[in-house]
Amino acid sequence: MFKRIIDVTRNYFSLVKFKNKYLITFIIVDLLNALLSLFIPFLASLIVENLTNNLYHQSFICILILGFIFLANNLGSYCTNWCYANFLKGTYVDVHSQLVDSLYNYDEEYFRKIPIGKIINSSNMDIINIGEIPSFLFELVIEVVKLLVIYFIFARQNFLLALYVIIIDIIYYILATKCNEKSNYYLKKQALYADKLSGMLSQILNGLKDIKSFNFNNKLNNKLDGYRKRWQENYFLKRKYYFTRKTIVSLLIHFGNIGLYLMLMFALIKGNMSIAVFLLLISYYTKTKESIDIIMGFDASIRDESVSLDRVKELIDYGNNMLKLDGSNQNDNIIGLVEFRNVYFNYSNLPVLKNISFTANPHEVTTIVGKTGVGKTTIFNLLLKLYKIDKGQILIDNLNIYDYSKDVYNSNISIVNQKTFIFDMSIRANLALVDANKEHQIDACKRVGIHDFIMSLPAGYNTILKQDAKNISGGQKQLLSLARALLTTSEIILLDEVTSSLDPNSLNKIISLLEDLKTDHTIIVITHNLEMMKASDKIVVLCNGKVDGIGTHKELIKNNEVYIKLHNKN
Repeated sequence: MFKRIIDVTRNYFSLVKFKNKYLITFIIVDLLNALLSLFIPFLASLIVENLTNNLYHQSFICILILGFIFLANNLGSYCTNWCYANFLKGTYVDVHSQLVDSLYNYDEEYFRKIPIGKIINSSNMDIINIGEIPSFLFELVIEVVKLLVIYFIFARQNFLLALYVIIIDIIYYILATKCNEKSNYYLKKQALYADKLSGMLSQILNGLKDIKSFNFNNKLNNKLDGYRKRWQENYFLKRKYYFTRKTIVSLLIHFGNIGLYLMLMFALIKGNMSIAVFLLLISYYTKTKESIDIIMGFDASIRDESVSLDRVKELIDYGNNMLKLDGSNQNDNIIGLVEFRNVYFNYSNLPVLKNISFTANPHEVTTIVGKTGVGKTTIFNLLLKLYKIDKGQILIDNLNIYDYSKDVYNSNISIVNQKTFIFDMSIRANLALVDANKEHQIDACKRVGIHDFIMSLPAGYNTILKQDAKNISGGQKQLLSLARALLTTSEIILLDEVTSSLDPNSLNKIISLLEDLKTDHTIIVITHNLEMMKASDKIVVLCNGKVDGIGTHKELIKNNEVYIKLHNKN
């Protein structure tokens, strides 16, 4: 148990700072409270002994001291609860911030390794659960100290009685620990199926349209019923071992109490013990029962909450331990010359890019084309430093991209994805995530041709875009995302199939916009659109993870078979 407690303590305080004034005050006051409570049985026995011997004055003094201890205990309890509540509220905010900051570092593979339901559940209930760990840890230590003190008092009075009590407690501890271990095992499995249920619910909400169209309800319900059944089974088994400890195993302590009564009564009859000592030892045995019960309760709680701790720590460590792809170069004077030089990249041990070399020049639109799966999006992912290449170099202004600092690099490269995400907030607030200047926002929206549409809305730029901007069309959403990209200070703009949702009129606006943007940007585009290809200054043709040709549309349409097939298909 103690090794696990040390591990839990180490893991917890790797996330939360120990040097917290509220936590330190809680520990000090709680320790004083525990020490004071040990005097209560002693004073109670003294009162009885003094009354038996007609020492009323001494009895009155003991009663006054007892009253002071009760008052001090209650005031101390109020203080500890107040301090811990303040510690806990700060802890939640701190750990939640660490979790979210870690999410920003996740790579493109996290969804294969970490269920979305686990992230959602851990970001809320798991963080709340782990907040009680320091309290449980310290209270458990206090109860162990109290037990040792009581055993010492027993040993001072009668060594055999002390040995009897210790043996009863050890047997109870072993049996109760086994119950706690089993309960904790099924709690982990229960949490696993809770994650699956949350993940499925998230998918249902995102796919409601398809579910209704294809009538998936019954099959999805069958899958959910399977998860619910597994959750039920594991919940019951977890509770079963919990109430077994609280009832069946606890009988051992009660029978031990009966045995102690018989031994003490025999000693009292023989005249080997006074009534005061009899009452004192009975009272302290009751204390041992309380302490061992509390210890096992805290042990169970620590086991349960360590499940939450492990889940939260795993998520935070996953982001924090991602391969660091940031250097220290702070040069922000970037022109935007992009070069892939003999780049190789494997994904899950499968070769994706094989000796890729090409250059994207400033003041040009470079378009990457090829069939699905040839590595176009991988090139963008590598440029965004979501992965590290296996061999070769990716250079910006003749400097390896991994040499740039994170802040400099991120401020000089931005992307507009095919499935761009807009937050559930106003148009202005979405744009303000990049630049809060209203004039800049309007200029960017005018450049992409969406300003007039925004102004036609009843609330204009204050219109709330609900549920990932589903209250506007896909094309309008794409233009808004492009406007957001223009608000950055990026020298390099990546456009991933941004024309897929655009009507012909909007497409022409984007092509005209790119002509304007390339005067002060490096533009790299992934597209299947013929008009975008024709408008490009350079086209990089990919086939089977390799560069099959580089040139303009007019050059490639003459002699590049891969490009000709793409052209004819599109």
